[in-house]
Amino acid sequence: MKPKIGIVATAHRPKNWMTLYKSIGDNDIDFELVFVGPNPPDYELPNNFRFIHSLVKPAQCAEIAFRNINTELVMVLADDCTFNMPRPLDRLYETYKSYHNEKLLLSCRSSTNGKDESHFAHRFDVNDPNSIVLPLAPLMSKKFFNDLGGIDRNFIAIIWDNDLAMRAYEKGGTIILSDVFLNEDKSKSAGSILCQEFWRHDRKLLENLWTKDGKVRLIRNRPVETFSDFKILKNSQGPRGRWRGNGPIFIEKIADRLNINRHLLKCGFWISVVFRAISRPASYPKYAKKIFSMFFR
Repeated sequence: MKPKIGIVATAHRPKNWMTLYKSIGDNDIDFELVFVGPNPPDYELPNNFRFIHSLVKPAQCAEIAFRNINTELVMVLADDCTFNMPRPLDRLYETYKSYHNEKLLLSCRSSTNGKDESHFAHRFDVNDPNSIVLPLAPLMSKKFFNDLGGIDRNFIAIIWDNDLAMRAYEKGGTIILSDVFLNEDKSKSAGSILCQEFWRHDRKLLENLWTKDGKVRLIRNRPVETFSDFKILKNSQGPRGRWRGNGPIFIEKIADRLNINRHLLKCGFWISVVFRAISRPASYPKYAKKIFSMFFR
């Protein structure tokens, strides 16, 4: 029987995976997991749990996982989280089906170390209780995920799911908070600083996409840039952070530093940049200082 629910994640901390798997527990609904990332487990995975090795950036790992799971419904989890109630997937599936809405994102509720944080965590602006509601690990149809265009390649590691939720709103979708809690265990997050490391880039991108004159609106400011299938497992696409693409590392460092997107990565742009730089000898020391800082900051 084809599994109904597919769970995807970036493969970062294998020591946590079976704790997460066991927290899912026994469910009547069939499910499978696909984790993609750099760190393989040193133990045998259950039959419904697949690992795909890749060294690309986390947002791209998540996209790869979505493309490699073939289920009716999908959701994304982090490997420092667990469910804290029995039969969570049955509860999510039954609730999702009760709405008869193909554009529904059914969210888990957020808790950290057992403390309910859903009163503020599910907001575009967590400091504004009236801010638009965003989901955590939402259950949604694979078809709707594909219709939305998948993950935008300009995100490096985090918050891409918030962008997906905003696109769901834009397409007339609905976000509902379920009664299923997903708990983040801070003790299982050791070795990961993705939120700290990439918050500035990814949060700024989210705000640039969905705000105008400081106000959130449900109209995206520019089209989604999807990932290409070409060498998707090998080369990071778009802004890469500390993950590499397939270009010369010197050029990639400059592109990452300037946050240049693919619309600017054209021959004419680079020719004009090089010409301006060469034509300003007085600025050579400044250029050298900037280049030095890119590699040794």
